[in-house]
Formats: sequence, C-alpha cells, structure tokens
Amino acid sequence: MLKILIYTDGSPAAAAALRFGAILAERLGTEIVVITVCPGSCLIDEPPLLGEDIPQVEWNCLPTEIHILTHAMGLLTELGFLVSQPSINILEVESGYLFFASAPSGGQVPFYVRYGDLIEVLNHEMAGDWRSLVVIALPRIGPLKRFVGGDIGRRLVLNLNSSVLVVRGGDIDSRFLICVDGSPSAYRGLPILKQLLPAVRTPVDLIWVQVPWASEEEVRAGDECVRQARTWLDSCAKPGGLFELAGPSPLDMILQEARDQSVIVMGASLRHDLSRRLRGSLPLEVSAWTDSSVLVVKFPPAVDTDFFKEVIS
Repeated sequence: MLKILIYTDGSPAAAAALRFGAILAERLGTEIVVITVCPGSCLIDEPPLLGEDIPQVEWNCLPTEIHILTHAMGLLTELGFLVSQPSINILEVESGYLFFASAPSGGQVPFYVRYGDLIEVLNHEMAGDWRSLVVIALPRIGPLKRFVGGDIGRRLVLNLNSSVLVVRGGDIDSRFLICVDGSPSAYRGLPILKQLLPAVRTPVDLIWVQVPWASEEEVRAGDECVRQARTWLDSCAKPGGLFELAGPSPLDMILQEARDQSVIVMGASLRHDLSRRLRGSLPLEVSAWTDSSVLVVKFPPAVDTDFFKEVIS
C-alpha cells in the first residue's frame, strides 16, 4: 500500500498539496501523515503544553509550528477528510511533537512537527520504504532566486529516498502526462502508476520525444515502450492520447504539451550522482521549469521490463 506523507509549511501554496494528497489517499483507501519541518532543535524553543487537551479557542496561542499544523487540520476538515476537532492533545516525540486528528472512518491521522534538515527528516520519516510518496507544494522559482537561495525542488528530487510529487498547477483531476522513451527511468515510473490508477479519473496521455541523435536501438526501445504502455492503459480502461514527437529538446516539448494544468509523471534517472548534480537530468529540468505538477518516481531501483505482461494477464 502506498504511504503518503504531506508536507506543509503554512504557506498558501501548501493548501494545494494538502488537497491533492488527501483526495489521493481517500480514493486509494490509504492513510496519510501530515508533517512540518523546522530547522534547528526543539530544545531551543519553549515547548507547548503537553499531555493535556487544548481547546480550539486557544490554538492561535500555540507556537508557530503547531499552528501551521492546526491550520492544515482545518483545511482537511473543510475537505471532509477529517471531522471537526474540539481540542488537540500534543505529545512529545523524537525531535519534535505529535498530535492526532480523527477521520470520518474512525481512523487517526498523525500531525508531526519535526526539527532538523528537511531532507534528512523526510528520509527518516519514510524509513527507506520505496512504496512511499512525499507530497509537497513548491512554486516554480526564477533562475536568479534559484541561484541565490538554492532550489529546494532540485534537492528533493536528488536526495529523497522516496518518490516525490511536487504540486503546482495540476491537481488530482487534471490530465496525467506520462513520459515514456524506453529508457530504464521511463520503466521505473510505471509501477507506481499502477497503484495510482484507481484514483485517476481523467485521461492518461503518453509522450515520447525522439531526439535526432537517438540510435536505432533507442528508437526501437522507445517505440516498444509506448506501445506496451498504451495497450496496458487501454486494458485498464484508462483512455488517453499518445504523443510521439521529435526534436532536439525533450524539455521544451514536454513543457509545451503539459502547459500548467497537468500532472507529469517521470521516472528518476540513475545516472552517476556527480553527473546528475553537475549536468542535471530531464526530470530535474522538467521539475525546475514547469508550472504543472510533477511526480518523480525514485523506486524500485531495479527496472522490470516484464511489468506490462504481468499486469495485463
């Protein structure tokens, strides 16, 4: 079962990630974890009141990091994913705090404050489980801001041990655009799609951009991949188009086709770490430049080329 962790920082953009993650979890019948991460140590700040019921009228007086979570809880309540909470009871956990909210089904949704580095905290929370997905809202930033302040999205794609969904323009009911070119990374992006299909109610399109310098073997591999993928999606009753394009810039063509209201699905590259950091990769470039949402699939590391045969039979 897919494990979904939704990150929030209290910003207006975070509401889109909460909505996307909550609806996805509801349709898949899986659970979510909501988390906010603060730099530094919890030892620096005065701790909140622990182990006692704190009524809703007092939530505005809670520390900022707890207030971020109560705000997220309110948004999920408005969506109907949670029932209204008259109070919360904060517990101390390793490197942070925790409280629970109730879902209509009777289940409990954990809300965590963790202290430390964002990447380290998220990786620790996922504990190396490849069947996990981090959902986070990250508005696209310009080149100057990326150079001065760093690119959090790039850090996540490079360093997270789980798949990551960067939420921007596309939501759960937007068109899904799957990048397939016959490469190992393209096949890597498909097993998670099998888990997501029950939640997808819109067309699922495939896109393959053939570069002029592609070898005959690469062309054959790409053609086989898109045909298999389209046949498989049709067998799953998921209609959609197949965009077979040619040109020197896959990035530009993917951005043009996706525009700002799609969910782009890409498998992560397994090129050498230094190469990825210095030269980048197509998933890194797409996530940096698109206004659509992007799902970058990091696992499984071993690519199964018999994937289509197994799910169709």
